[in-house]
Amino acid sequence: MPEVDKKLSLIVLALVVFLLFAGSLWTATKPAVHELVEVKSGKAVEAVYATAIVEPVTWAAIAPITTGRIMEVNVQEGEEVRAGDVLARLDDSDIRAQLEEHKALETYHAGEVERAELLIKKGALSEDKYEQRRTNLVQTRARISMLEQQISQLALASPMNGTVLWRDVELGEVKEAGKPLFWVGRPQPLRLEAEVDEEDIPKIRSGQTVLITADAFPGEVMEGLLHWVSPKGDPVNKSYRAYVSLPEDTKLMIGMTVETNTIVQEKDQALLAPIGVVFDEGFVWVAKPRSGSLYTVRKVPVKAGVRGDRNIEILEGVKEGDILVMPPFESLSEGETIRAR
Repeated sequence: MPEVDKKLSLIVLALVVFLLFAGSLWTATKPAVHELVEVKSGKAVEAVYATAIVEPVTWAAIAPITTGRIMEVNVQEGEEVRAGDVLARLDDSDIRAQLEEHKALETYHAGEVERAELLIKKGALSEDKYEQRRTNLVQTRARISMLEQQISQLALASPMNGTVLWRDVELGEVKEAGKPLFWVGRPQPLRLEAEVDEEDIPKIRSGQTVLITADAFPGEVMEGLLHWVSPKGDPVNKSYRAYVSLPEDTKLMIGMTVETNTIVQEKDQALLAPIGVVFDEGFVWVAKPRSGSLYTVRKVPVKAGVRGDRNIEILEGVKEGDILVMPPFESLSEGETIRAR
């Protein structure tokens, strides 16, 4: 190879090595890319979120106390009933047969007692035998009373005046003890039963406005009023029941699942930023424009105010229009240069 070609090859090789080194050096030292947001003025809202079920204010669930076959169904959904009306009846044929047998025994023992009373007046019967016949009559009547009570328990009666809101039974079905077969109540007024996390309970109280959304009505936000919070919580689910009053003209229907946001506090013209920009320690990273898409960052202490689901109010430390760095923050250092995404 001529001497000139060797020199040319060495020059090219050196140039390639230099370019690779410069490229790796630029890659290692180029500013990191971060997402930036601007502090804006707006309405700060803090709310407590919960899911809830729509239910009537006045209602009762009717369930059998024993497992049995349904032999009689007397009502349909939507029918008006009065307290004591029999909605359905479980099979009581065996008990009724026993009842008829014991009523016949009652007649027999009652006759025995009458004859014993005549004999004892004549001195032809001892006191012990007379008492035995009276005991037989008393025991038979007690048994009759118990059987009649069992028959009445197999008749599922309405405990109130109202409407049959829901029915889950058909003739001939076998139903388990304790499983509700009917809901009876008044269709109006309605309320929400919400499950609120115990950590949020100190923030809510009666009279607060509740915003309600439902999948059945997309895009609509309805309002209710927080009425009452149960004084005893559920230690397993770590939640409390909260009841929300609904207006009479509500579109919501019994049994719907909804989402609620109870307004804890509101503030107009607040300085707002995404909730993630504030450290737990109470700091933000402020980005100062440098040139083009480059910014210099510095750590600034702030005082936070109203905390919503998405935004947080900043009371002190920044002003409207300031640029803040979104997380992650782990690689940032004071005075570092970054690039905006």
